[in-house]
Amino acid sequence: MTAEPHIIVLGAGFAGAGAVRKLKDAPVRITIIDQNDYHTFQPLLYQLATNELDTTQVGFPVRETMHRQDNAVFHQAKVTGVDLAGKQVHLDGMEPLAYDYLVVGLGAVVNTFGVPGADDHAFPLYTIRDALRLKYQLLQTLEAVDKDPSLIDDGALTFCVVGGGPTGVETAGALAEFLHFVAEEDYPNLPIKEKAQVILLEASPHLLGPFKPKLQKYARKTLEKLGVSVRTGQIVAEIAPTHVTLKSGEVIKTHTLIWGAGIQVNPLAHSLGVEQGKGGRIPVEDDLRLKDHPEVFVVGDIAIITDTKKDRQLPQLGSVAQQAGHHAGENIARLVQGKPAEPFEYRDKGTMATIGRGAAVVEMPEHGTMTGHAAWLAWMAVHAALLSGGEEKTTTIVDWGWNVATKKRGKRIMVTDEDVLSGDTEE
Repeated sequence: MTAEPHIIVLGAGFAGAGAVRKLKDAPVRITIIDQNDYHTFQPLLYQLATNELDTTQVGFPVRETMHRQDNAVFHQAKVTGVDLAGKQVHLDGMEPLAYDYLVVGLGAVVNTFGVPGADDHAFPLYTIRDALRLKYQLLQTLEAVDKDPSLIDDGALTFCVVGGGPTGVETAGALAEFLHFVAEEDYPNLPIKEKAQVILLEASPHLLGPFKPKLQKYARKTLEKLGVSVRTGQIVAEIAPTHVTLKSGEVIKTHTLIWGAGIQVNPLAHSLGVEQGKGGRIPVEDDLRLKDHPEVFVVGDIAIITDTKKDRQLPQLGSVAQQAGHHAGENIARLVQGKPAEPFEYRDKGTMATIGRGAAVVEMPEHGTMTGHAAWLAWMAVHAALLSGGEEKTTTIVDWGWNVATKKRGKRIMVTDEDVLSGDTEE
Protein backbone atom coordinates (compact mmCIF):
# COMPACT_ATOMS: atom_id res chain seq x y z
CA MET A 1 0.00 0.00 0.00
CA THR A 2 1.23 3.47 -0.85
CA ALA A 3 1.19 6.37 1.58
CA GLU A 4 -2.01 7.48 -0.10
CA PRO A 5 -3.99 4.44 -1.29
CA HIS A 6 -5.48 4.79 -4.75
CA ILE A 7 -9.22 4.17 -4.98
CA ILE A 8 -10.81 3.75 -8.40
CA VAL A 9 -14.57 4.23 -8.62
CA LEU A 10 -16.24 2.85 -11.73
CA GLY A 11 -19.47 4.70 -12.45
CA ALA A 12 -20.66 8.17 -11.41
CA GLY A 13 -24.22 7.16 -10.64
CA PHE A 14 -25.90 7.07 -7.24
CA ALA A 15 -23.57 4.33 -5.95
CA GLY A 16 -20.28 5.71 -7.25
CA ALA A 17 -21.05 9.28 -6.30
CA GLY A 18 -22.07 8.13 -2.83
CA ALA A 19 -18.77 6.34 -2.29
CA VAL A 20 -16.72 9.33 -3.46
CA ARG A 21 -18.62 11.69 -1.17
CA LYS A 22 -17.84 9.60 1.91
CA LEU A 23 -14.13 9.56 1.07
CA LYS A 24 -13.82 13.34 0.90
CA ASP A 25 -11.77 13.64 4.09
CA ALA A 26 -9.94 10.32 3.85
CA PRO A 27 -6.16 10.24 3.18
CA VAL A 28 -6.59 8.66 -0.26
CA ARG A 29 -6.38 9.43 -3.99
CA ILE A 30 -9.63 8.84 -5.88
CA THR A 31 -10.11 8.36 -9.59
CA ILE A 32 -13.68 8.30 -10.92
CA ILE A 33 -14.32 6.70 -14.31
CA ASP A 34 -17.53 7.06 -16.32
CA GLN A 35 -18.21 7.04 -20.06
CA ASN A 36 -20.41 10.12 -19.59
CA ASP A 37 -19.28 13.40 -18.04
CA TYR A 38 -22.52 13.77 -16.08
CA HIS A 39 -24.49 12.08 -13.34
CA THR A 40 -27.96 11.02 -14.52
CA PHE A 41 -30.94 11.37 -12.21
CA GLN A 42 -32.80 8.43 -13.70
CA PRO A 43 -36.07 8.73 -11.73
CA LEU A 44 -36.90 11.93 -13.65
CA LEU A 45 -35.96 10.82 -17.17
CA TYR A 46 -39.61 10.36 -18.09
CA GLN A 47 -40.18 14.06 -17.34
CA LEU A 48 -37.38 14.98 -19.75
CA ALA A 49 -38.95 12.74 -22.40
CA THR A 50 -42.42 14.28 -21.94
CA ASN A 51 -41.21 17.90 -22.04
CA GLU A 52 -41.66 18.71 -18.35
CA LEU A 53 -37.98 19.14 -17.44
CA ASP A 54 -34.80 19.98 -19.33
CA THR A 55 -31.54 18.08 -19.78
CA THR A 56 -29.65 20.13 -17.18
CA GLN A 57 -32.25 19.25 -14.55
CA VAL A 58 -31.78 15.49 -14.84
CA GLY A 59 -28.04 15.56 -15.56
CA PHE A 60 -25.30 17.11 -13.40
CA PRO A 61 -21.64 17.58 -14.47
CA VAL A 62 -19.40 15.11 -12.66
CA ARG A 63 -16.44 17.48 -12.79
CA GLU A 64 -18.40 20.12 -10.90
CA THR A 65 -18.81 17.72 -7.98
CA MET A 66 -15.01 17.54 -7.86
CA HIS A 67 -14.63 21.28 -7.23
CA ARG A 68 -14.95 20.79 -3.49
CA GLN A 69 -13.06 17.50 -3.26
CA ASP A 70 -9.32 17.92 -3.67
CA ASN A 71 -8.50 14.22 -3.39
CA ALA A 72 -10.55 13.17 -6.43
CA VAL A 73 -10.15 13.41 -10.22
CA PHE A 74 -12.48 12.36 -13.02
CA HIS A 75 -11.81 10.71 -16.38
CA GLN A 76 -14.46 10.34 -19.04
CA ALA A 77 -13.62 6.94 -20.49
CA LYS A 78 -15.14 3.58 -21.26
CA VAL A 79 -14.06 0.66 -19.08
CA THR A 80 -12.96 -2.23 -21.29
CA GLY A 81 -11.96 -4.66 -18.55
CA VAL A 82 -10.89 -5.22 -14.96
CA ASP A 83 -7.90 -7.36 -14.02
CA LEU A 84 -8.81 -8.45 -10.50
CA ALA A 85 -5.60 -10.45 -10.03
CA GLY A 86 -3.36 -7.60 -11.19
CA LYS A 87 -5.52 -4.90 -9.56
CA GLN A 88 -5.80 -2.88 -12.76
CA VAL A 89 -8.61 -1.25 -14.71
CA HIS A 90 -8.34 -1.19 -18.51
CA LEU A 91 -9.80 1.79 -20.34
CA ASP A 92 -10.48 2.78 -23.93
CA GLY A 93 -7.93 5.42 -24.98
CA MET A 94 -6.00 5.43 -21.69
CA GLU A 95 -3.23 3.46 -20.08
CA PRO A 96 -4.36 0.90 -17.48
CA LEU A 97 -4.79 2.29 -13.97
CA ALA A 98 -3.68 0.40 -10.87
CA TYR A 99 -5.75 0.50 -7.69
CA ASP A 100 -5.49 -0.38 -4.04
CA TYR A 101 -9.28 -0.42 -3.64
CA LEU A 102 -11.92 -0.66 -6.35
CA VAL A 103 -15.58 0.35 -6.22
CA VAL A 104 -17.64 -1.19 -9.03
CA GLY A 105 -20.84 0.80 -9.47
CA LEU A 106 -21.41 0.53 -13.21
CA GLY A 107 -25.15 0.00 -12.91
CA ALA A 108 -27.34 -1.68 -15.47
CA VAL A 109 -28.55 -1.47 -19.05
CA VAL A 110 -31.94 -2.02 -20.65
CA ASN A 111 -33.19 -5.60 -20.94
CA THR A 112 -35.52 -6.32 -23.87
CA PHE A 113 -35.65 -10.06 -23.04
CA GLY A 114 -34.92 -11.04 -26.63
CA VAL A 115 -38.23 -9.74 -27.98
CA PRO A 116 -37.83 -9.57 -31.78
CA GLY A 117 -37.60 -5.99 -33.01
CA ALA A 118 -37.32 -4.45 -29.53
CA ASP A 119 -33.69 -3.40 -29.86
CA ASP A 120 -34.34 -1.75 -33.22
CA HIS A 121 -37.78 -0.21 -32.84
CA ALA A 122 -38.62 0.27 -29.15
CA PHE A 123 -37.78 3.44 -27.22
CA PRO A 124 -36.14 2.55 -23.88
CA LEU A 125 -35.97 5.07 -21.05
CA TYR A 126 -32.82 4.48 -19.02
CA THR A 127 -30.35 7.17 -20.13
CA ILE A 128 -30.47 10.86 -21.04
CA ARG A 129 -29.91 9.89 -24.66
CA ASP A 130 -32.92 7.57 -24.44
CA ALA A 131 -35.08 10.35 -23.01
CA LEU A 132 -34.02 12.87 -25.66
CA ARG A 133 -34.60 10.33 -28.42
CA LEU A 134 -38.11 9.66 -27.10
CA LYS A 135 -38.82 13.38 -26.69
CA TYR A 136 -37.84 13.97 -30.31
CA GLN A 137 -39.98 11.01 -31.43
CA LEU A 138 -43.06 12.37 -29.65
CA LEU A 139 -42.69 15.87 -31.08
CA GLN A 140 -41.70 14.66 -34.54
CA THR A 141 -44.70 12.31 -34.66
CA LEU A 142 -47.11 15.13 -33.85
CA GLU A 143 -45.53 17.28 -36.55
CA ALA A 144 -45.80 14.43 -39.06
CA VAL A 145 -49.50 13.93 -38.27
CA ASP A 146 -50.06 17.66 -38.56
CA LYS A 147 -48.73 17.50 -42.12
CA ASP A 148 -50.45 14.22 -42.98
CA PRO A 149 -53.56 13.44 -40.86
CA SER A 150 -53.98 10.12 -42.69
CA LEU A 151 -51.20 8.78 -40.43
CA ILE A 152 -53.76 8.67 -37.61
CA ASP A 153 -55.35 5.58 -39.18
CA ASP A 154 -51.89 3.99 -39.26
CA GLY A 155 -51.58 4.32 -35.47
CA ALA A 156 -49.40 7.42 -35.28
CA LEU A 157 -51.42 8.83 -32.38
CA THR A 158 -51.38 5.55 -30.46
CA PHE A 159 -48.54 5.45 -27.93
CA CYS A 160 -47.73 2.11 -26.25
CA VAL A 161 -45.83 1.76 -23.00
CA VAL A 162 -44.51 -1.71 -22.11
CA GLY A 163 -43.97 -2.45 -18.41
CA GLY A 164 -46.24 -1.74 -15.46
CA GLY A 165 -43.52 -0.94 -12.93
CA PRO A 166 -42.77 2.61 -11.72
CA THR A 167 -41.11 3.61 -15.01
CA GLY A 168 -44.03 2.47 -17.14
CA VAL A 169 -46.70 3.87 -14.83
CA GLU A 170 -45.01 7.25 -14.46
CA THR A 171 -44.33 7.52 -18.19
CA ALA A 172 -47.87 6.56 -19.19
CA GLY A 173 -49.39 9.12 -16.83
CA ALA A 174 -47.04 11.91 -17.92
CA LEU A 175 -47.58 11.13 -21.60
CA ALA A 176 -51.38 11.17 -21.22
CA GLU A 177 -51.19 14.57 -19.50
CA PHE A 178 -48.89 15.93 -22.20
CA LEU A 179 -51.22 14.84 -24.98
CA HIS A 180 -54.41 16.16 -23.43
CA PHE A 181 -53.15 19.30 -21.66
CA VAL A 182 -50.52 20.48 -24.15
CA ALA A 183 -50.73 18.76 -27.54
CA GLU A 184 -54.45 19.44 -27.85
CA GLU A 185 -53.74 23.18 -27.68
CA ASP A 186 -50.62 22.98 -29.86
CA TYR A 187 -52.52 21.16 -32.62
CA PRO A 188 -56.13 22.40 -32.51
CA ASN A 189 -56.70 21.14 -36.06
CA LEU A 190 -56.01 17.52 -35.05
CA PRO A 191 -58.50 15.18 -33.31
CA ILE A 192 -56.11 14.49 -30.42
CA LYS A 193 -58.89 14.36 -27.83
CA GLU A 194 -60.81 11.79 -29.86
CA LYS A 195 -57.99 9.79 -31.47
CA ALA A 196 -54.83 10.00 -29.35
CA GLN A 197 -54.43 7.16 -26.87
CA VAL A 198 -51.88 5.78 -24.47
CA ILE A 199 -51.86 2.01 -23.95
CA LEU A 200 -49.98 0.51 -21.01
CA LEU A 201 -49.09 -3.18 -21.48
CA GLU A 202 -48.05 -5.29 -18.48
CA ALA A 203 -47.36 -9.03 -18.59
CA SER A 204 -48.39 -9.74 -14.97
CA PRO A 205 -51.93 -9.38 -13.58
CA HIS A 206 -51.12 -6.17 -11.68
CA LEU A 207 -49.35 -2.84 -12.04
CA LEU A 208 -46.57 -1.90 -9.59
CA GLY A 209 -45.88 -5.50 -8.60
CA PRO A 210 -43.88 -4.82 -5.39
CA PHE A 211 -46.56 -2.49 -3.98
CA LYS A 212 -49.55 -3.41 -1.83
CA PRO A 213 -52.75 -4.41 -3.70
CA LYS A 214 -54.65 -1.28 -2.71
CA LEU A 215 -51.87 0.89 -4.17
CA GLN A 216 -51.89 -1.19 -7.35
CA LYS A 217 -55.63 -0.64 -7.69
CA TYR A 218 -55.28 3.09 -7.01
CA ALA A 219 -52.58 3.39 -9.70
CA ARG A 220 -54.71 1.63 -12.28
CA LYS A 221 -57.82 3.66 -11.47
CA THR A 222 -55.88 6.93 -11.63
CA LEU A 223 -54.28 6.08 -14.97
CA GLU A 224 -57.65 5.14 -16.42
CA LYS A 225 -59.05 8.51 -15.28
CA LEU A 226 -56.25 10.14 -17.27
CA GLY A 227 -57.41 8.21 -20.33
CA VAL A 228 -54.73 5.50 -20.29
CA SER A 229 -55.86 2.08 -21.49
CA VAL A 230 -54.34 -0.29 -18.91
CA ARG A 231 -53.99 -3.85 -20.19
CA THR A 232 -52.52 -6.38 -17.78
CA GLY A 233 -51.72 -10.00 -18.64
CA GLN A 234 -50.43 -8.89 -22.05
CA ILE A 235 -47.11 -10.19 -23.35
CA VAL A 236 -45.32 -8.50 -26.25
CA ALA A 237 -44.25 -11.00 -28.90
CA GLU A 238 -42.76 -8.77 -31.60
CA ILE A 239 -42.19 -5.08 -32.34
CA ALA A 240 -42.14 -3.47 -35.79
CA PRO A 241 -41.75 0.20 -36.81
CA THR A 242 -45.50 0.77 -37.07
CA HIS A 243 -47.07 -1.94 -34.92
CA VAL A 244 -46.63 -4.30 -32.00
CA THR A 245 -47.80 -7.93 -31.96
CA LEU A 246 -48.96 -9.46 -28.68
CA LYS A 247 -48.56 -13.10 -27.72
CA SER A 248 -52.32 -13.49 -28.14
CA GLY A 249 -51.89 -12.63 -31.81
CA GLU A 250 -53.45 -9.19 -31.52
CA VAL A 251 -51.74 -6.45 -33.51
CA ILE A 252 -51.75 -2.85 -32.24
CA LYS A 253 -50.87 -0.10 -34.69
CA THR A 254 -48.37 2.30 -33.14
CA HIS A 255 -45.38 4.34 -34.28
CA THR A 256 -44.09 4.80 -30.72
CA LEU A 257 -43.50 1.94 -28.29
CA ILE A 258 -41.79 2.90 -25.03
CA TRP A 259 -39.92 0.05 -23.32
CA GLY A 260 -39.92 0.18 -19.53
CA ALA A 261 -40.05 -3.55 -18.86
CA GLY A 262 -36.72 -4.28 -17.22
CA ILE A 263 -32.97 -3.91 -16.86
CA GLN A 264 -29.96 -6.20 -16.85
CA VAL A 265 -26.47 -5.82 -15.45
CA ASN A 266 -23.75 -3.90 -17.21
CA PRO A 267 -22.00 -6.29 -19.66
CA LEU A 268 -18.71 -5.73 -17.82
CA ALA A 269 -20.05 -7.95 -15.01
CA HIS A 270 -19.71 -10.98 -17.28
CA SER A 271 -16.03 -10.28 -17.93
CA LEU A 272 -14.95 -10.16 -14.28
CA GLY A 273 -14.76 -13.93 -14.02
CA VAL A 274 -16.58 -14.06 -10.68
CA GLU A 275 -19.74 -15.74 -9.46
CA GLN A 276 -22.95 -14.27 -10.84
CA GLY A 277 -26.50 -14.71 -9.65
CA LYS A 278 -29.90 -14.13 -11.20
CA GLY A 279 -29.81 -11.65 -14.03
CA GLY A 280 -26.00 -11.65 -14.01
CA ARG A 281 -25.80 -9.62 -10.80
CA ILE A 282 -22.76 -10.16 -8.59
CA PRO A 283 -23.29 -11.38 -5.02
CA VAL A 284 -21.33 -9.57 -2.33
CA GLU A 285 -20.45 -10.18 1.31
CA ASP A 286 -22.39 -8.43 4.06
CA ASP A 287 -19.84 -5.58 4.05
CA LEU A 288 -20.33 -5.17 0.24
CA ARG A 289 -16.95 -6.66 -0.64
CA LEU A 290 -16.42 -9.20 -3.37
CA LYS A 291 -15.73 -12.74 -2.18
CA ASP A 292 -12.01 -13.61 -2.46
CA HIS A 293 -11.24 -9.98 -3.35
CA PRO A 294 -11.50 -7.93 -0.13
CA GLU A 295 -10.16 -4.83 -1.87
CA VAL A 296 -13.14 -4.75 -4.28
CA PHE A 297 -16.56 -3.34 -3.39
CA VAL A 298 -19.52 -3.97 -5.70
CA VAL A 299 -22.52 -1.64 -5.28
CA GLY A 300 -25.65 -0.47 -7.03
CA ASP A 301 -27.71 -2.28 -9.67
CA ILE A 302 -24.83 -4.57 -10.60
CA ALA A 303 -24.73 -6.13 -7.10
CA ILE A 304 -26.84 -8.65 -5.23
CA ILE A 305 -27.10 -7.05 -1.80
CA THR A 306 -28.90 -8.90 0.97
CA ASP A 307 -30.86 -7.16 3.69
CA THR A 308 -29.65 -9.21 6.65
CA LYS A 309 -32.48 -7.99 8.89
CA LYS A 310 -35.20 -9.30 6.58
CA ASP A 311 -33.14 -11.97 4.80
CA ARG A 312 -34.10 -10.70 1.33
CA GLN A 313 -32.34 -9.32 -1.69
CA LEU A 314 -32.62 -5.57 -1.98
CA PRO A 315 -34.23 -4.17 -5.14
CA GLN A 316 -32.38 -2.24 -7.85
CA LEU A 317 -33.38 1.21 -6.62
CA GLY A 318 -31.55 4.53 -6.44
CA SER A 319 -31.92 4.62 -2.66
CA VAL A 320 -30.25 1.22 -2.31
CA ALA A 321 -27.43 2.23 -4.65
CA GLN A 322 -26.84 5.52 -2.85
CA GLN A 323 -26.76 3.99 0.63
CA ALA A 324 -24.53 1.13 -0.55
CA GLY A 325 -22.14 3.62 -2.14
CA HIS A 326 -22.00 5.61 1.08
CA HIS A 327 -21.24 2.46 3.06
CA ALA A 328 -18.54 1.31 0.63
CA GLY A 329 -16.82 4.69 0.99
CA GLU A 330 -17.07 4.55 4.76
CA ASN A 331 -15.67 1.01 4.82
CA ILE A 332 -12.70 1.96 2.65
CA ALA A 333 -11.97 4.86 4.99
CA ARG A 334 -12.03 2.41 7.92
CA LEU A 335 -9.71 -0.05 6.18
CA VAL A 336 -7.23 2.70 5.33
CA GLN A 337 -7.17 3.58 9.05
CA GLY A 338 -6.53 -0.05 9.96
CA LYS A 339 -10.06 -0.64 11.21
CA PRO A 340 -12.29 -3.56 10.15
CA ALA A 341 -15.07 -3.14 7.61
CA GLU A 342 -18.63 -3.15 8.96
CA PRO A 343 -21.73 -4.90 7.61
CA PHE A 344 -24.15 -2.90 5.48
CA GLU A 345 -27.54 -2.13 6.97
CA TYR A 346 -30.14 -0.75 4.61
CA ARG A 347 -32.44 1.97 5.95
CA ASP A 348 -35.73 1.46 4.19
CA LYS A 349 -37.31 4.86 3.64
CA GLY A 350 -40.22 3.53 1.64
CA THR A 351 -41.07 3.12 -2.03
CA MET A 352 -43.00 5.57 -4.16
CA ALA A 353 -44.22 6.28 -7.67
CA THR A 354 -46.03 9.24 -9.18
CA ILE A 355 -48.94 8.65 -11.53
CA GLY A 356 -49.86 12.14 -12.63
CA ARG A 357 -50.39 15.67 -11.42
CA GLY A 358 -51.56 15.45 -7.80
CA ALA A 359 -51.48 11.65 -7.70
CA ALA A 360 -48.87 9.23 -6.38
CA VAL A 361 -48.47 6.13 -4.22
CA VAL A 362 -46.14 5.73 -1.26
CA GLU A 363 -45.48 2.54 0.67
CA MET A 364 -43.68 3.22 3.92
CA PRO A 365 -41.32 0.83 5.77
CA GLU A 366 -43.71 -0.05 8.57
CA HIS A 367 -46.55 -1.01 6.25
CA GLY A 368 -48.14 2.44 6.13
CA THR A 369 -49.32 3.81 2.79
CA MET A 370 -50.22 7.15 1.21
CA THR A 371 -52.04 8.03 -1.97
CA GLY A 372 -53.25 11.13 -3.75
CA HIS A 373 -52.09 14.69 -3.21
CA ALA A 374 -50.20 14.03 0.04
CA ALA A 375 -48.25 11.20 -1.57
CA TRP A 376 -47.51 13.38 -4.58
CA LEU A 377 -46.11 16.17 -2.39
CA ALA A 378 -43.98 13.60 -0.54
CA TRP A 379 -42.73 12.26 -3.88
CA MET A 380 -41.75 15.76 -5.03
CA ALA A 381 -39.98 16.56 -1.76
CA VAL A 382 -37.92 13.35 -1.81
CA HIS A 383 -36.89 13.70 -5.44
CA ALA A 384 -36.05 17.39 -5.15
CA ALA A 385 -33.84 16.62 -2.15
CA LEU A 386 -31.95 13.95 -4.11
CA LEU A 387 -31.05 16.25 -7.01
CA SER A 388 -27.33 17.04 -7.14
CA GLY A 389 -27.00 20.83 -7.30
CA GLY A 390 -28.70 23.85 -5.78
CA GLU A 391 -29.50 25.33 -9.18
CA GLU A 392 -31.01 22.04 -10.33
CA LYS A 393 -33.18 21.82 -7.21
CA THR A 394 -34.41 25.40 -7.61
CA THR A 395 -35.21 25.27 -11.32
CA THR A 396 -36.91 21.89 -11.01
CA ILE A 397 -39.16 23.05 -8.15
CA VAL A 398 -40.02 26.22 -10.10
CA ASP A 399 -40.85 24.21 -13.23
CA TRP A 400 -42.97 21.77 -11.25
CA GLY A 401 -44.87 24.67 -9.73
CA TRP A 402 -45.38 26.30 -13.12
CA ASN A 403 -46.57 23.03 -14.65
CA VAL A 404 -49.04 22.51 -11.81
CA ALA A 405 -50.40 26.05 -11.99
CA THR A 406 -50.70 26.29 -15.77
CA LYS A 407 -50.58 22.70 -17.10
CA LYS A 408 -48.01 24.04 -19.59
CA ARG A 409 -44.74 22.39 -20.61
CA GLY A 410 -42.31 24.82 -22.18
CA LYS A 411 -39.49 22.37 -22.93
CA ARG A 412 -40.95 21.07 -26.20
CA ILE A 413 -38.24 22.27 -28.59
CA MET A 414 -36.67 19.94 -31.15
CA VAL A 415 -32.92 20.38 -31.60
CA THR A 416 -31.18 17.31 -33.00
CA ASP A 417 -27.50 16.39 -32.83
CA GLU A 418 -27.33 16.95 -36.59
CA ASP A 419 -28.51 20.55 -36.15
CA VAL A 420 -25.80 21.25 -33.56
CA LEU A 421 -22.95 19.50 -35.38
CA SER A 422 -23.73 21.14 -38.71
CA GLY A 423 -23.79 24.61 -37.15
CA ASP A 424 -27.08 25.31 -38.90
CA THR A 425 -28.30 28.69 -37.67
CA GLU A 426 -30.88 29.39 -40.35
CA GLU A 427 -34.05 30.86 -38.89
